Amino acid sequence: MSSTDIHKWMDCKGEEFLKNIGIQGDQFVLDFGSRYGTYTIPAAKLVGKKGKIYAVDKNREYLDKLLHTAKKNGLKNIETILSLDEMLIPIDDQCIDTILLYDVLHLIDDRKKLLNEIYRVLKVEGVFSVYPKHHKTEMNMELTEVIKEIEAVGFNLNSKIFQSLMHDDKLEKGSVLNFKKIKWV
Repeated sequence: MSSTDIHKWMDCKGEEFLKNIGIQGDQFVLDFGSRYGTYTIPAAKLVGKKGKIYAVDKNREYLDKLLHTAKKNGLKNIETILSLDEMLIPIDDQCIDTILLYDVLHLIDDRKKLLNEIYRVLKVEGVFSVYPKHHKTEMNMELTEVIKEIEAVGFNLNSKIFQSLMHDDKLEKGSVLNFKKIKWV
């Protein structure tokens, strides 16, 4: 993809994509596996000054690059979190409106533990958005199995959106699964 396309994504297409999954102004969003901000930067623009983005990654260099990009864009609503333990999210219970988990699920050894942690920090009726890019090749799972695994923790599949999104700096079509957190009765 050309640098012009990357700029288009960061300037407008990324925000359009995130609006489609339900992110709005003033929300608190967690981008788990944020890398250098492909989704974090557009989300920070979308939620505005009253919203906040938590960018979680295990690579300090990615987070430093993300902060540099945020500063260049005048964004002060991003907090980076270096994740030394991928199963713990150092955020209070039920304070996140939307969690993005894009192209990360296949890298997690103890998915159930992470999914329980995501459930803990997400607000009731919050959106958990997953792009399970490598579910067949890396996880050896069908999409229906991935959905069942996530629903077993306390989520309901709310929508499946097939559209263009960023993956490894390339624009491609993919299926994004949006789940709602349900409250256990």
